Amino acid sequence: MIKTSVNLYTADLLPQKQRLTFSTMMLALALLTGCSAVLYGIGLWDADKLQTQNQQASRDNKRLTTQKTQLEQKIAARKPDAALVAKVELKQQRLDIKKLLKDELGKRKTLISKGYSAVLTDLAAVADASVWLSHITIDQQDTAAQRIEFEGYGRNPQSIPLWIDKLKTMETLKGFSFSAMTMDRGEDQPIAFKLISQAMAKESAP
Repeated sequence: MIKTSVNLYTADLLPQKQRLTFSTMMLALALLTGCSAVLYGIGLWDADKLQTQNQQASRDNKRLTTQKTQLEQKIAARKPDAALVAKVELKQQRLDIKKLLKDELGKRKTLISKGYSAVLTDLAAVADASVWLSHITIDQQDTAAQRIEFEGYGRNPQSIPLWIDKLKTMETLKGFSFSAMTMDRGEDQPIAFKLISQAMAKESAP
């Protein structure tokens, strides 16, 4: 058999087969577009969620700020009970005075004599809740008290004279006269007083 045609083209002269075809490109583009759309949707959902949370936080902050303002206004409007405050202040004053008296007595402990102890004992017997002492001064001569000064406070003007009447019944103050007395009262303060008891001179025997 005789060949009538000759093939002058070899395999390497044929066009190479392309792996990336138009259909493959379109499919890849479609997948990329789909993924982008999904990611964009997720981003929008997260942004919307954050915005909602931010709005809720703003509402909560506004509500708490309003409550804080209301509470501050209520606190500012509240006023202490005047009677209760006065009672507390009076008790505090009495406590402070008692502390001062205790300290003063502690300082003079070594100077207390038999006569001094007797005066304190009698004072305890005639103690009155409406009168309290802050200082007691006793001038002594030959172991006999010649002059006694009482300083203290009274709840009201009537309580001091009544207390003085009780002092006159004290055994240790027999033979003493109350030679001078001063009273003073500051604003919203108990009545301060100072009482001087002087031993009366004994009459000479004939």
